[in-house]
Amino acid sequence: MKVTEVRITDKLSNSLQFELHQGGWVRVSPVSSHTFRIQYSSGGTFSDSALIRYGILKQSGHRCPITTSMDGESVVVRTEECELRIALSDGQFTWCGIQSQMSLRTAAPPWSSDAGGFGVWLVLSDDESIYGMGDVAPDRIERRGQKVDMWVAGTNYHAPIPFVMSSRGWALLMNTTWKHTIDIGCQDSDQIRVEGPEGELDFYLYSGKDYGELLNRYTDIAGKPRLLPLWAYGMHYYCTAESGGRQVLEDALKFRQEGIPCDLIGLADGWMDPGQEASAPLRWDTRRLVVSSQDMQGSLNFIDTLHRHGFKLSLSLECNYDLSEYEEQQVGVLSTDGNAPIKSWFDYVRKFVSEGVDSFKVNSVHQTLPQPARSWMNGMHDNELHNLYPLMLGKQMYNGYRSQTRKRPMIHAVVGYTGMQQFTATESGKYGLRATAVVSALNSGLSGHVHTAIHIHVDTPEGIHAGFLQPWAQSNSGRHFRHPCFLEHNQRNLFRMYAKLRYRLLPYLYSAAHHAALTGMPIARAMPLMFPGDSGCRNLFQQFMLGDYLLVAVFSERVYLPEGRWIDYWTGDRYVGPATIEYRPSEHAGGPLFVRAGAILPMWPDMEYVGQRPIDRLLVHIYPYEQSDTLLYEDDGESFQYEVGEVAVTRFLCDANHDRTILQIWPREGAYANMPERRSYEILVHSGSKPASLHLNGERCPEQTSRSAQKKPLSGWKYDRLTGIVRIYAEESLVNGEPVRIELSYAAAAHKQPGMQAIGRSDTVPSPIEGNGSAAVRRDSERWLHIALDTCRYDEVSEALNVWWSNRIGASTGPDNWRVLLLEGCLLIVRHAERRGWSLGQSFGIADNPLAQLETKSPEEGLELLRRLAREVIAAAIKTSESVGHPVIREVITHVQQSLHKKLSLQELADQAGFHPVYLSRLFKKETGLSFTDYVMQRRMERAKALLESGMKVYEAASLSGFADVSHFSRIYSRYWGRPPVSFRRK
Repeated sequence: MKVTEVRITDKLSNSLQFELHQGGWVRVSPVSSHTFRIQYSSGGTFSDSALIRYGILKQSGHRCPITTSMDGESVVVRTEECELRIALSDGQFTWCGIQSQMSLRTAAPPWSSDAGGFGVWLVLSDDESIYGMGDVAPDRIERRGQKVDMWVAGTNYHAPIPFVMSSRGWALLMNTTWKHTIDIGCQDSDQIRVEGPEGELDFYLYSGKDYGELLNRYTDIAGKPRLLPLWAYGMHYYCTAESGGRQVLEDALKFRQEGIPCDLIGLADGWMDPGQEASAPLRWDTRRLVVSSQDMQGSLNFIDTLHRHGFKLSLSLECNYDLSEYEEQQVGVLSTDGNAPIKSWFDYVRKFVSEGVDSFKVNSVHQTLPQPARSWMNGMHDNELHNLYPLMLGKQMYNGYRSQTRKRPMIHAVVGYTGMQQFTATESGKYGLRATAVVSALNSGLSGHVHTAIHIHVDTPEGIHAGFLQPWAQSNSGRHFRHPCFLEHNQRNLFRMYAKLRYRLLPYLYSAAHHAALTGMPIARAMPLMFPGDSGCRNLFQQFMLGDYLLVAVFSERVYLPEGRWIDYWTGDRYVGPATIEYRPSEHAGGPLFVRAGAILPMWPDMEYVGQRPIDRLLVHIYPYEQSDTLLYEDDGESFQYEVGEVAVTRFLCDANHDRTILQIWPREGAYANMPERRSYEILVHSGSKPASLHLNGERCPEQTSRSAQKKPLSGWKYDRLTGIVRIYAEESLVNGEPVRIELSYAAAAHKQPGMQAIGRSDTVPSPIEGNGSAAVRRDSERWLHIALDTCRYDEVSEALNVWWSNRIGASTGPDNWRVLLLEGCLLIVRHAERRGWSLGQSFGIADNPLAQLETKSPEEGLELLRRLAREVIAAAIKTSESVGHPVIREVITHVQQSLHKKLSLQELADQAGFHPVYLSRLFKKETGLSFTDYVMQRRMERAKALLESGMKVYEAASLSGFADVSHFSRIYSRYWGRPPVSFRRK
């Protein structure tokens, strides 16, 4: 037997190498206790890959403690977390993770040959799931059965990343830029095959307890994602190709006029002097875009005008420049010898940054095409440099912008490779791709790249929904008129609503970006990342988690809810998982959006662009469930001071059970430039029931009344019965280290029920308004039902029916009294419809009439019948409102019906509709026969009458009908109905 010597070749890193009996050499470099670099060589010489040579992969300078042993048949290298055993005969190996459980082994001897390239075959277990490989083959996220070329190409192969991770706790990164393939059980179902016709076998092996830990350890080597500037997480819009300066400004100002938030305006094709698209020097096309260098005119050019209105400017570029010469100079190989320094690509765009350009988009035209005949300055063949090119370009653009401005770059790339998350944000898919673009983005996140966007398809609600709920958002007009302000009314309103939602969510998304920069966990997370033990999530690619708490489904009418409790963001409906549900979004939404119970969502107030106003007050939405916490990260949003710790972190903790909910908000830890001195909070607790009492920092906090709200609108607390939300105002604690503490206590009648029904059912019952007797409970639940019916929202009505039914059943004296209650409930609902003038019409024919089916056999069937009747009434109400011809007036009527308890302004409604108030007033009267004022008064009087007849007190009916002053309400009511309100009140 051949005697093999194991030599330590690098004492600092404990690298060791040895010769195999059948020929060839192996080098093992323990990077850390959980990560090894392994190289195979035919001749015993080992070179660094281009990824290491040009600083893409990070080299650890720390010595990793190891133990080694050799028994004549194998070499064993151990750390405290893993073990690598390599057979001396042929180089086959086993890789064991934590607790020495075997997690990976080879299926054949690995090879590395100057003539034959390299390869490694690994055993693939039957129950093993594999994820990774970047933005390639976007038909799914679980990679079994796929064979993929690691080669930057066109659509569907924009960003290959030779990284895979397994459900068995291991991951592999190929340390090469040479063209190669990764086969995950395609040719042989029980094998993973990695093969390349050129280059040497060089790879990293990782061990970890789950996908999150593997991503963290992988990005320790491949580079952590770097934060974008805060504004880059907002809305980006790319103008129609060949737009002139005036058209660009008009496109920008349309966003402000329509109230649609936007931060970046991008110029696509045509801004450059013709013929200069991919080579230096680059110049403006001054026929359409004038950027004067004269001081007197500089403030009047289109770039400065954009800046004054809160916009950033981005330019699209193409590049076919030889980037390798500059990189060789950076690693010290080339010397200028007194000659002019070699320029990076950024040096040719530096002047545009001086003129005010804030961002660049690098197109993929030249980067996806092979150039086998080209001679690169560093001596590489195109098969080795092709994948490296987008990394060098992104790196030079990133470092150049950072050096010139001292600000974070927003470099928008289309293609990429391993390590691109350090330099660029990317888009996935062409504009025509929809669902597959989302899959591409998820696969990028599963491979360590977190800043991926898709195109917002403005022509469909689903496209708007999917495009806005991404790590960053972009809308590309291209050569078409895709500006959102050109959309028809409903679609434009939907776009505006999603844009505003995104900007409200920016503190939540930015905190997720900070977490990504620390751990490699993406912002948009494929379901297996969050629920690795749930087999139902294994290959879900039409839904994902956006941060910790939001579940987004796209281009699908089926949603899988993992274990836990979930709240429909749009309707408030509550669900219990695991469950697969059929889902159709309401008209004002483009797709499913669920909140995970326990969520803590910090939000901004509405704004048109990032930095429009200082954020001294945060809205914090709380969805109480058991114990949950979150961290809010804040910094200056543009510099690199966050890298040296200039970050403020706020911790939120919520602890909830049947009796009480406790929220604690700690003072901000840390500081950054221009941080607001004080912070206040508007806290919205989605409790579903009114608390019996509320304490703020140990002291009882008063409930807000209409009078106290006028005097001190930002004090006390208020419960909104229509939404089930408790609103509280609080100030950041002035006592060092002491948190703001808010405790909501619930009366016995308000205890949350054990468990939660599947669809449209709440898990809470509100406490009565007054007293503890059954009469008070009855009055409370009945008036809530009237209010819910007025909203025409089934989720509100269903919850109110649940409460009304359970309270009435609990107060009944006989086992069969529920039949009488069923009749009472039917009568209550029908009379409400009659008072509102909702025409029940043919839906109440004998055959389909729910009232004709009173032969129910149980209280549960009785409640279900009431729900069916409520659906009929809601449908009749909607049909009545839809009898109005003009769609804008229908929307106004719907808004009025749902907001009678609030202040209603024709001016505000006109602004939302984009109409002049006079025109809207005339149109409203033409469609309804009543002026807007008369119509609102009529509806308020009808609501007040119904509430009084249900037993509500005069001041309560006044408040819920939009009157702050009771005496004023009484005078108006008496003139309208001819009798004072107290005479209508049921005793």
